[in-house]
Amino acid sequence: MPGTLNGEGEVGGNWPPTLHGRPPRWSALLARGLANALEAETDRWLLWLPVFFAFGIALYFALPSEPGGHVAAAIAVIALGLLMFVPRTVFGLAFGAALLALALGFGAAKLRTELVRAPVLQGELRHVSVQGYVEKFERRVDARDRLTLRVLAIDRLASEETPKRIRVTLSGKNVTPVPGEAVTLRATLKPPPEPVAPGAFDFGRRAWFKQLGGLGYATGRIGPLQGAPPAPLGLRLKAHIDRLRDAVGSRVRAELPGENGAIAVALITGERSGIPRSITEAMRDAGLSHVLAISGLHMVIMAGSVFWLVRALLAAVPALALRFPIKKWAAVCALLAATFYLLLSGASVPTIRAYLMMGVVMIAVLHDRPAITMRNVALAALAILAFSPESLFDVSFQMSFAAVVGLVAVYEYLSARERPPPSKAGPVWRGLRWAGMFVVGAGLTTLIAGTAVGPFAAYHFHRMTHFGIAANMIVAPLISLLIMPMALLSLLSMPFGLEAVPLQAMGYGIGLMVGTAEWVSSWPGAVTILPNLSGWSLALIALGGLWLCLWRTRLRALGLVIAGLGLALAPSGNHPDILIDRDGKTAALRGEDGLIFPTATAASFSVEKWLLADGDDTDPKRLPEQSPFRCDPLGCVGTVKGKTVALIRETGAIAEDCRVADIVIAPFRLGKACKSPRVIVDGKALSASGAHALYVDGLSIRTETVAKHRGRRPWSGHDALSGQRGSGDRSSSGKSPTPGDGR
Repeated sequence: MPGTLNGEGEVGGNWPPTLHGRPPRWSALLARGLANALEAETDRWLLWLPVFFAFGIALYFALPSEPGGHVAAAIAVIALGLLMFVPRTVFGLAFGAALLALALGFGAAKLRTELVRAPVLQGELRHVSVQGYVEKFERRVDARDRLTLRVLAIDRLASEETPKRIRVTLSGKNVTPVPGEAVTLRATLKPPPEPVAPGAFDFGRRAWFKQLGGLGYATGRIGPLQGAPPAPLGLRLKAHIDRLRDAVGSRVRAELPGENGAIAVALITGERSGIPRSITEAMRDAGLSHVLAISGLHMVIMAGSVFWLVRALLAAVPALALRFPIKKWAAVCALLAATFYLLLSGASVPTIRAYLMMGVVMIAVLHDRPAITMRNVALAALAILAFSPESLFDVSFQMSFAAVVGLVAVYEYLSARERPPPSKAGPVWRGLRWAGMFVVGAGLTTLIAGTAVGPFAAYHFHRMTHFGIAANMIVAPLISLLIMPMALLSLLSMPFGLEAVPLQAMGYGIGLMVGTAEWVSSWPGAVTILPNLSGWSLALIALGGLWLCLWRTRLRALGLVIAGLGLALAPSGNHPDILIDRDGKTAALRGEDGLIFPTATAASFSVEKWLLADGDDTDPKRLPEQSPFRCDPLGCVGTVKGKTVALIRETGAIAEDCRVADIVIAPFRLGKACKSPRVIVDGKALSASGAHALYVDGLSIRTETVAKHRGRRPWSGHDALSGQRGSGDRSSSGKSPTPGDGR
């Protein structure tokens, strides 16, 4: 017989066992093995709830049109019903809980969108009178100062059309509005800008969730608004905090003038507008940009220093240390210090995230639970996404949690290993060993965090730094042992007027840090500019990283497979052949070596972002003077993949260009005077659909627009399908154009 029953009731002999004489399929064995592996990780399933919650948020934002509230409610009810219906097994409950988390994420995103709903300008308003309260004033070194107003009234707008907030730039440097002050000024305002290309960063969506309904520039002086009603309570409280921040910043700048003082102010109060752009770029190219943004590192050092100091002082009193829970007392003091630092630093979104994570850690200490665990990280992520679902697409959220998840996963792995017995060597050898472990730890931390945030930095900033480990190994001890402790000591000394010495020490450390950044960023090959990465690639890499970090058994190895698939999809491989800005005055064609522009193309935000997305670090202010375009005062003509492209600048070129060109671009409406071209992108089409991207494939010309990509969403000012009416390919296989005489 092929198999016999042994004494244990199992089949012996041939393996694998057969079913009706047939071996089980490999897929069944794989499914069973995966199920067994998942069952062994039951205690880690809770960590995936924020992930499925995030999936629900992503699903909401991926929809082409805004869903109704009833849709979100229906999804939640269906998920709840499925949770009650599934079998009461471990896998059944896990499946139902995952669906419910996804539904709740979808509903939270919809609810947040409606809660922040506020009017947005629908067009330009020129030289209008604006009245409002000063919410924020930013004095910037390399640009115009900027003012954010809580609006009371705007000329020509009814109250139901008036944005809640606007932001304007100021032409002079001789005014310093006070937060909470009621002011009046004249300004030219526009709606929040659209993406510079289909699929590019959408500032309009970010502005929607900030209730920022208009941007522009002041055209007159700012004056006090007489007879204004009292500011809202929340704004008055914020104004008091901002005045404290300004006072602290002034004290810091008085002791540390120049760029070192600007960085010190950024690290203490979160105000980074005073840092010169050259320093910011050097820090970025050296892989040190995270130092300038108050986040987990700064919060840990500040709160951790208070925790250690309070606990050490209390431990020095035996009567207290032996009778009372001084560790919990220290945790309370650290939490209070973290709260003060949160308020002083401006409570930016990254700082709030760092504070929540620190709060979870300290609360765990109060309840005698392990402080640094993946579960605490998951709870912090879930809390942030529940209150601010749009944070999922914020680069600071992605990078900060990627770094923390990676570090905690490695910490958990190392803590589970057996530790060597205590060394009996002398104090010198122990000191050297401690120093070596500190250096190795700093290098390992930098390597892990850099690897975790690398894909997100490449996706959002198109940059990959190569010497960040070297820079961070030099700077990390400066930050941990000198700069941030001196920042804390200066804050404690300020009420007594004794901040000079700690600030000078802090400035010395900052000088060393800036010198390191400038040195490392000057190394050959310090930065590589990358073209656009596929969004699916980033999603798979992130999912693979989570899979690798959240599981603990060999199941985690599948994360490498998922991340590998993401890397395979990294090159987008689908670059536009023609890019057209919303104003119709700027366009770019794809040449053999990248994007080419007409002569005399002015540097602009769109040109800069187009070049970066193409993996080109050319300075927009230094575009080549020679161009394959043939230009005259009336416009320019170029060729891409055998198609003639005409960029009309004056109406005198309409007749000729519309006769010879396949694709015509104009900043004004062409109307019936231009019928021959296959694709027409004129002022009407641009006004309706925003920036355009054209793809030439043989005889076919495919058009994508910003409006179609954004869809019908509250933060989108265009109809999703308007681009099909205003522009597009009239024929997928038209005849070849008649060559023109050029210019």
